Amino acid sequence: MGVGIFVLLWAGPVCAQSAMPEYTFQRGWSGPGYYLSWPKLAACWLLFLCWVATTDWVNRDLQEKKLDYFLWNPIVFGSFLAAMVLVWLGIPYFWLAFGLLLAAYVGPLTAYILHRNARVPSDERVLTPEHLRYWFAQRLRMVGVKVEAERKAAYEKGPPLLLEARGGPSPQVDQARMIAARQKPGFNIARRILAEALDRRATSILLDYTQQGVGVKHQIDTVWHPAEAISREDGDPALEALKILCGLNPADRQSKQEGQFQARYKEQLYPGVFLSQGTPTGERVVLQLTTKGVRFKTLAELGVRDKIQEAIQEAMNRPKGLVLLSAMPGGGLRTTTDVLLRNQDRFLREFLAVEDVQHRYDEIENIPVHTYDSSKGETPASILQKVFRLYPNVIVIRDLVNGETIKMLCAQMEKEDQLGAVSTIRAKECAEALLRVLALKAPQAEFAAYVNGVLNQRLIRKLCDKCKQAYQPTPQVLQQLGFPAGKALTFYRPPQPTPEQPTIEPCEQCGGIGYYGLTGLFEWWTIDDTIRKVLTAAPKLDLLRKAAQKAGMRTMQEEGLLLVAKGVTSLQELSRVMKL
Repeated sequence: MGVGIFVLLWAGPVCAQSAMPEYTFQRGWSGPGYYLSWPKLAACWLLFLCWVATTDWVNRDLQEKKLDYFLWNPIVFGSFLAAMVLVWLGIPYFWLAFGLLLAAYVGPLTAYILHRNARVPSDERVLTPEHLRYWFAQRLRMVGVKVEAERKAAYEKGPPLLLEARGGPSPQVDQARMIAARQKPGFNIARRILAEALDRRATSILLDYTQQGVGVKHQIDTVWHPAEAISREDGDPALEALKILCGLNPADRQSKQEGQFQARYKEQLYPGVFLSQGTPTGERVVLQLTTKGVRFKTLAELGVRDKIQEAIQEAMNRPKGLVLLSAMPGGGLRTTTDVLLRNQDRFLREFLAVEDVQHRYDEIENIPVHTYDSSKGETPASILQKVFRLYPNVIVIRDLVNGETIKMLCAQMEKEDQLGAVSTIRAKECAEALLRVLALKAPQAEFAAYVNGVLNQRLIRKLCDKCKQAYQPTPQVLQQLGFPAGKALTFYRPPQPTPEQPTIEPCEQCGGIGYYGLTGLFEWWTIDDTIRKVLTAAPKLDLLRKAAQKAGMRTMQEEGLLLVAKGVTSLQELSRVMKL
């Protein structure tokens, strides 16, 4: 496609050869006039590829650095595009046209780099002499040539992890905090603590300060695992450096403190949250890490079965009604909601989101956001009337906080033929999610009439494919689990020691844990008339469960047993998750 574009755009400038006699025919060409000049076409194509690559970088960099997205994207993208159109319309001379295109590419890009370099810390600036030396040194190392770009500073020694300040009122404040933290002797110890945790795939680090030392735990795939303890001689300086980096008070070891930082390790960016609180024995610190830029694209990648996907989509496609998504805190609800919304047709149906300005979510293309401010006592209901006047097809309301919101949605659905809604709430199961909405004093009859479906989910660990161990469950176990009598099944579990092999060598992939990665465990209810009657007349957990069972809905445990039978997870892991 790209070659075709350039053949069209450069039909004049690239092909024209005024020095060629009008009727001369030379061997190797399809006719008089040199219809294609391959060197010129290659130059144009190379410039086009450079523009695509750098424009994509600018787009990502604007979002990461929180710069003016709506100003610079049109400048960098539009200037080159306008030059292409101008060249196509009327410049027949190649070098003049190519020079114009080159200026339209280099000029806006240079302006953006100067603008962003003036607003980011010095070690994040690009195309500086230091950055270029480092870039060339890294590329030479990839082909086996070891080159030191420059002498490493003290804070760069140790693991190749960059620790940066984040969350300050301005980039200048973040830079000052980072410089101050780097001067502390515990800065490299903090980097080592984080690198060791990330090497184990940890998403959180617990540092428990006592008189004897510092206990360390890593949260890996939602489960805490012990790590090697560190001494107070190392732990205290590391804590001081982290608090300075986050703009906190290092001398305060009792009050609750919270700050932000970020780590760059092995070409990944990890935004982090620092939490500390004094305890009777000392101080407890939690470092929470998230991976930026890693996104699931489909519900299947999250672990949603095909039949559940079809049922969810059928509910989403209905012209009116509410789809309710639920999970416990830390259960992956935010990710599932984002993936579900990204897989909807947001061009033929107009989506609009309502969010708390104090708790914003990731932007989703073609879903404009209207905000309310909970710090001023506002709720989604405060702005719903304004939103209704925009006539969206689907309203997305994250985190239901009151029944008034549901009441207004149901009343508007009564008036409009096409108004759907998607919302989220914290709950352990589908039945509890429905009751929690009613507990917000939502009108029972109206809510029961317009809720189309409810999803609940939990996260469950997947067995490590490298070391999982097959075994045959007893007939009694299979009978208790509800499997047909006489059916031979193979289950899997983490490696177990045996008399012949009392010691198990740790697996290289999972580090001896036996589990590697997470998947979702999903329970879906399509709301039918039986469930609606219970919601209206006698909304209780046991009655709702019976109504769902009568309607053929699978329970969370039944969905989990399917994963056990497929060898995705273990019976022990399912039992652990169901007890949460």
